[in-house]
Amino acid sequence: MTDIKNNDYLWQRRYDVKVRALMNRMYYQERQRIFEWREGFIKAASILAGSIAFANVTDPEIIKWCAVFITAASTFSLVFGYGNKARDSVKRSAEWAQLERDIEQVGERDFTEENINQWFARANDIEAGEPAAHRILLERSYERAVEILGGEAEIKFNCFKRHFPPIMVP
Repeated sequence: MTDIKNNDYLWQRRYDVKVRALMNRMYYQERQRIFEWREGFIKAASILAGSIAFANVTDPEIIKWCAVFITAASTFSLVFGYGNKARDSVKRSAEWAQLERDIEQVGERDFTEENINQWFARANDIEAGEPAAHRILLERSYERAVEILGGEAEIKFNCFKRHFPPIMVP
């Protein structure tokens, strides 16, 4: 009887670390996508606004607004470092993917409690250097990870939170 309880306990811990790794990988992939989109949007909009301003084909008031937009957008990009944050997210996503690979490499039946402890310790090491997470984006990633692994998430989002991309991702 205790052997069955121990196996259930180990399976639950393995499942928990798999959810944690998949959730974080998905979170950083989404975070990367958001920051790359922001960086690309700012570059494209700045080029367009600069072209309008230099072409001198429109009202001087519009040219001033184009200059204001270019300055503001470039300042946001430089100060908040969207490109750097996107590259950082790629690195962190790769770390979580490597942990997932290591979990799968051991197999579904050949893992031991020591393997699980090592995976949790590695997950803690990875998380120790991470920036603060965006709560809604992390919860969305958790919900997706649990569903991918065949479970049912406790967190359920309304339509707005599920489909609206987070605006303020740190």
